[in-house]
Amino acid sequence: MTALPLFAELCAGTAALSIRLHGGKNARPPVSRMGNKQGYAAAILRCLGLRSGSGAARYLLCEPDDGCRLLLTSYTDADLRNKAAEIIRGWKDEEPRALWDRLRAEGPVKAPPVDPRELARWCWVQKRTLRSSCFKKPLVGGLRHTGGDFNYQPVDPAPAIEILTTLPASILPDARAVDPPQLPPGSVVYIDPPYVNTTGYAHDLGREAVCELAERWASAGAWVVISEAEPLAELGWHQVEITGERVGQKRTFSKQQREYLTMSQPPLWRPSIQSTLFCMASK
Repeated sequence: MTALPLFAELCAGTAALSIRLHGGKNARPPVSRMGNKQGYAAAILRCLGLRSGSGAARYLLCEPDDGCRLLLTSYTDADLRNKAAEIIRGWKDEEPRALWDRLRAEGPVKAPPVDPRELARWCWVQKRTLRSSCFKKPLVGGLRHTGGDFNYQPVDPAPAIEILTTLPASILPDARAVDPPQLPPGSVVYIDPPYVNTTGYAHDLGREAVCELAERWASAGAWVVISEAEPLAELGWHQVEITGERVGQKRTFSKQQREYLTMSQPPLWRPSIQSTLFCMASK
């Protein structure tokens, strides 16, 4: 299979879909985040006629959160990842709860500049915080603090950081500021905006802005795919429900458990109808 010319995630978060596309079925971001698409990655790629590990010639990752954007930057820089992993290993003899308190007390992530210690600090706190809600919303962004508790389970993000495959990616803070040129055939743009009626996001992107972004990139020649808890009917595009295709832990950040794709082109695969969906529809 020929690699895609471009795969873009316009609300990238930790870019779980790009990592899966590039690194294969066992590839995943080194930390988790509210709303990440690790559990739906295989289904989304299949709807696009893609497989894990097939890759793209280049990637575009847009993310306003400074911590996530620092992590995304590390995907392009093996030296940055390795230095951050070494710093994390240097903390191994510290008492974990005291270290968590100390690192959190340093405040929101400081990036730019790109600093391996800040990457190490952000990843370590993310991994050691239940619900991955680490910093109270600062001026520079980040998830809203919801009283996330210390995670006593032994977790070490260092190995997960080191084994990441380097992405040929461009990292930008604001998808709304990108004016795409005419794109080569086969380009794919994926948008995973804050879900309707879901709180906890420090950076919002309303439905009107999502539709404007989608239409802009579709006009540039991309196959645009949007994840949401409901179809974006106003676009008049193709819709696929993938709720029953989730792999792994059940979603906990939202009462809405359904998962839809809204696609500018027809899907190349649709899930078979499952009995669980009938049960959900009857409630």
